[in-house]
Amino acid sequence: MNDQRTFYLLTPESLPRSRAECVAGGHTAAALEIISACPPDCPDESALAEARKAIARLNLDPRSLVPVEEDPNESEENRSNDKAFGIVRVRGEVMPLLVNSALQGFVALLEEAIAGGANVSAEHWGKLRGAFSLLFHILRNGSVDDFASPDSVAASIEPPQAAEEQHSALSRWIRGHHMFMVLIQGLVTAFSSFQREVAAGQLGQAKNSLRAATCLMVGSGVALRFTGDFQYSDYEREVRPILMPPIAPEGLTGLYWRDHEYLMKFLTKMRPLFTSLDPSLREELHSFHEALKKAYDAHKVVCASFVGTEQPSLLMATRTDRSAVDTLDHFMRVRLNLVKD
Repeated sequence: MNDQRTFYLLTPESLPRSRAECVAGGHTAAALEIISACPPDCPDESALAEARKAIARLNLDPRSLVPVEEDPNESEENRSNDKAFGIVRVRGEVMPLLVNSALQGFVALLEEAIAGGANVSAEHWGKLRGAFSLLFHILRNGSVDDFASPDSVAASIEPPQAAEEQHSALSRWIRGHHMFMVLIQGLVTAFSSFQREVAAGQLGQAKNSLRAATCLMVGSGVALRFTGDFQYSDYEREVRPILMPPIAPEGLTGLYWRDHEYLMKFLTKMRPLFTSLDPSLREELHSFHEALKKAYDAHKVVCASFVGTEQPSLLMATRTDRSAVDTLDHFMRVRLNLVKD
């Protein structure tokens, strides 16, 4: 694709399997100290400046960004999506690489918002900013003990207005997907931690992990709306052409985003755990269920604005007669059932 930056991500299989494994040291810890000191409701320009300072303090050696070559866990469709959006999977020391992608995703969010504006409510902008604040807190020391609910990490923040008269829709589309993947990777770790904590009878810790997952899922729903926040004419002119051959790989489809696909497979395996969940955790599970539904609703809004409610998605037109919105409705019902108590 044109107008994109390479974005480095760990494979979902290599992510920390619990919050307890999120222990940063050295430059990584120092970088997280910088970004964690920035209040969730600080001005966007200030947050961007601190995120850039944190990246400089992380001082990641480019030689540590070692691409994953042969990957048996990667499907052809996974590879097509990564290639189309400039995502390179890397291996190495997990925490520095994970913190780097989280910081880069946060910078992408703030740069895009400051340049092109964010057409969301102050409440939703605060929830998206808060999701990243929580993620940095988890990466700093694995703890979420000091917030009582998903809402307490976020305050209402007036979103920025567009500084550029006409910002690039392609840049928003690509970089919006980058920061969305960062939040999905946070969800993978939150649910991995939740599974282990339930198995160990650590219900208080499990409750915190589920609350963290809800906060991250709420943020991801806002992220989807933000990513598609541009005109249909811009989609047709800038985005649509690069989603099709010969520019995009054959078979490119958003159904096979690797990190999201991995998360859904993981939740499927956890279905027996959800159905027998301790009563003390059912309220938190319900909250996550509602957050997941809202994220799918956000996806449907974006889809309908670019594809319409009657047509198959651009990338699935040769595979199904079902409309894009109907396809999303189907997946929403299936996946909501996974986390139904």
